[in-house]
Amino acid sequence: MENAQRKWAQARTLQKYHAQGYSISRLSRQFNLHWKTVERYLGMTGVPDTTRQKRPKLLDAFHKSVIHWEADGDSVRAIYEKLLKIGYKGSYGSVKNFVADLRKRKRVAAPLDIEYHSRRDIRRILWQNHLEVDAERDIINRILQQYPKLQPVYAFVAGFRECIAEKDHVGFTELILFEQQRRDPLTKHFIRRLLTDFKPTVHALIYNESNGFVEGNVNRLKTIKRIMYGRAGFRLLRQRMLYRPL
Repeated sequence: MENAQRKWAQARTLQKYHAQGYSISRLSRQFNLHWKTVERYLGMTGVPDTTRQKRPKLLDAFHKSVIHWEADGDSVRAIYEKLLKIGYKGSYGSVKNFVADLRKRKRVAAPLDIEYHSRRDIRRILWQNHLEVDAERDIINRILQQYPKLQPVYAFVAGFRECIAEKDHVGFTELILFEQQRRDPLTKHFIRRLLTDFKPTVHALIYNESNGFVEGNVNRLKTIKRIMYGRAGFRLLRQRMLYRPL
C-alpha cells in the first residue's frame, strides 16, 4: 500500500506538470522515467490496485469435464485427447498434474472442489490477511476451521503484522517472548532465528534511522572494485569513490 501511495503521489505530480504544458518526453527526462511509465501515470485516476490476482490457466475451463472423465476411469492420455477435441490448447503436463491431484484427494476423501488453493496460495492469503475481501475472508475461515492448529499461528502472524505496521516495540517484544514460551513447532524456528538478532530488530521499530546509506555505499564500492579489478590501483579507486556526479 505504501508503494501504491508513492506511485499515486508521483502520478499526481506528473499530471500537474502535464497540465501546465510539459510533454511526455520532457517529463520522462526530468523524472528519469520511461515514457511508457509516464504515459501510464498520466492515465491514473486513483491509487493503483496492489492486490495480485491469480493467473488463469488454460485448463480452468475444463475442470468439470476432467473430473467427470477421471471418475469414469479414463487414463490421463485419454482425458488429454478428449480435451484436445473440445478445444483445449494447453500442455499434457498440466492435465497430468491436475488428475494426479484429483486422485490424491480421492484417496484421503477430500472434496473434489473445482476451486483449488495450493500451500503457496494459503501462505499468501494468511500473510496478506485481506479480511475486507469477502472471497479471501471465506477462504481464511475455512482454512482455520479445517486446520485448527493454524489458528494460534494465524493470530501470531496478525499480531506480528500489526506491531510492525504501528512500530509498537513494546507489543512486539511481548508477542515474541510469549510465542517463545508457547513453543509451537510451526513458529519455533522463526522465533529462534529472530532472537539471535533481537535487539537490532527492536531498535528498528524504535528509531527511524537506518544503515541504508552505508550499505548503499558498500555496494557501490564493491561494484566499482570489481569493474576495476586487474586494471587500476587503490589511488584511482579512492578517487572514483570520492567522486559523486550530480
